Formats: sequence, structure tokens, C-alpha cells
Amino acid sequence: MELNDKLFEDARFYNKLIAIVLSKEDFISQRIKGTPLERKVFPVHKDPEEYPDYLVRVTRGVIPAISLITPDLELVGIIESNDPDYSIGSLKDVVNKFEAGKIAPVKIPEYAPEPLEPSEASIYDAMNKVIDGVAADFRVVELISAVSKIEKRYPIVHFIKPQDEIASYLLGKGEPGEGFSVYEAVKVIKGDHDVLEDYIEKEGKVYRSKKKENWGILVDESIAGYALLLKYMRQGKSSFLDRATEIKDFIKRNLETEKGFRDTIVKDPLTRLTFLEPLANAEASIFLSALWQATGDEEVRKMALKALGIATVRSDYLGVAARIAHSLLRLNHGILTSKPGNYNDIRIMLNEKIECDFKQGDVCKSKLEDFNGLEPDE
Repeated sequence: MELNDKLFEDARFYNKLIAIVLSKEDFISQRIKGTPLERKVFPVHKDPEEYPDYLVRVTRGVIPAISLITPDLELVGIIESNDPDYSIGSLKDVVNKFEAGKIAPVKIPEYAPEPLEPSEASIYDAMNKVIDGVAADFRVVELISAVSKIEKRYPIVHFIKPQDEIASYLLGKGEPGEGFSVYEAVKVIKGDHDVLEDYIEKEGKVYRSKKKENWGILVDESIAGYALLLKYMRQGKSSFLDRATEIKDFIKRNLETEKGFRDTIVKDPLTRLTFLEPLANAEASIFLSALWQATGDEEVRKMALKALGIATVRSDYLGVAARIAHSLLRLNHGILTSKPGNYNDIRIMLNEKIECDFKQGDVCKSKLEDFNGLEPDE
């Protein structure tokens, strides 16, 4: 069963509630079949890893969860448990209380905060948090590795506590996982063999996983676009730049709003609710700032700054701060090169229009190593 317009219309017509089951396995549908509860509820199972756009709208981020909503997009209740028997019992209880008028549903809120001005303090905040032992995701690992090499004020951080398997993979430990586009994109970042393009279709459409169920998620679009730009930088093939530009066009056409970028395309009444997720916008800012470097397109730069405005709302979170820092390093301290290559420096991007080997601002040099620190003349 899908969360489409017809389901919401049917729920309204039959006076039913919709139970969104966010778990790896569907432990509800078969168990309520043929019971009185089936006449009161439409169960819809979704894998939360495949559908983060639902997870962020109707849960507190805890899974497994059953989120009970009305066809008018009101939240009746959330049941969080690993125990199927408890979940079924609680679902019956919530439905009965709702029918008896003992529960007042609340409108599922949209999230479109006012943008804030990004600051380069994010660079140093991220570095300091890692030094203090805060767990690092893969973008934090990437940032720390780069900044510790170019900024004299920071020694190399010898110990980074990885937040997850992707961060561990970038640190040379284990594998990143499989079956999702983000894993393939991270393989590109590290320089390993990947099948990223199996997840990308024409006109910038990026599938979340090999299931090819969900697509058009801002995070996935942005990480895939960035990975294509790294391939372009390393190999010099314009086809990678063209595909990255298609992804940018997809984001602009389907996800851009006045304040920032939606976390997902609109595909049903629930995702029609605007949600400008700061981490997703931070990820988009990295891709867009790198694309601006490659093309010099000022429209792309403005898109990057728009994404940064929403990201900065949660700059207190390490993962967001690291992404803001990465983007600002490209926008304010970026280095362009006319020579394709495998550069281990998040400031650099291939731009075939420049007429020297490496260029930062108005300064041209023959060696990347000559650009130390975060200012052109340091």
C-alpha cells in the first residue's frame, strides 16, 4: 500500500486512520487482517532507511515506530517499540481513545526556518569538537583530513572517533555497506571502485537504493552530484560534469523554494509538506559550491548560498558545521586547476577555463602545495 492521494481519499471516505509502520519488516499488516482494527486503520509499511522523508515528518527519529495519522495530515499518536504484541495493543488503545474523543490530533508541522548567515567559525568549531572527542561522520573525517594538512594552527588529529560505518570506511576500516547510492558516492570520494552511475538516470534523477523505490531525496542527489564532480576532476571527462549539471537542474526544478531546498520531491500528501532539512541543505551546499568552481556559473553560487542559509540554522551540530565549513572553503578559499588529477584537498576543483596550473583568487601558482593556510597569501 502506498501513501498516495488515493489512499488519503479512501481513508477520508471510509473514515479510517492511516498507520505508517516505519521498520525493516512489516509486523502489522498481517496481524490486523480480519480483526476489527482492520476496519479502522489503513496500515502502510515503509523501510525508514529507504524513506527518510517519511521518518523525519512523522517520528521523533526512533525506530521501529508506528505513526498514526488522519487523512487531513494530523498526528494522532506515535508508538515506539520493538515488541509487536505491545505495538498492536497500543495501536488498538490509541485508535479507541481517538474514536472516543480522548485524543486531540495535532497538525503535522512543516519546517521552513528563517535562513541565517554562515560563518567560517564553523571550520574551527568542527575541528575543536573532533579534538574534544565528538563522534565524526564521513564529511567530518573528510574536513579534518583536509584542514589539518593546510592550516598551520591545527596539528594532524591522530584519533577520530567514527560515528558510523561510512566514517570508519574513510578512515580505512571496513566497508561502507552496499545497496544505497550514498555508499557508492563515498567509494568515489575515497577513490575505490564504484557503481554509482547505476543509481543515476537521465535528467538528474538519483535513486536512493538498488530497490529503485524512492528517488529525488536532496541528500542523495547532492552526494551523487558531488561524486560525479570528483570523477570529472580526476579524469577530465566532460560527461561527468554534464551529469552533475543535470542533477543541479533537477534540484532547482523540483526542490528549490524561496528560503532553501526541500528534503524530497513531492510524491504524496505527506511529502507535500515543506521540510527544509538543515543537514540536507548543508550537503547540497557542498555539491553546489563545487559545481560553481567547475563552471563559474553565478546562479549555482547563489544556490549554494541559499542552501547554506538553511544549514546554518543547525550549525551547532557537528555534521552540519563540517558541511558548512567544506562549502565555505570552496566558496571563499577555493583553488581551481586546469590539470585533471586525484587531489586530496577539498578546496580544489577542475576548471578548464583557467590559464594556469593552480589558481586561488587572482593568484596563480605551479604547485598546489604552495597554497598553505586559509588565505591566498599565507
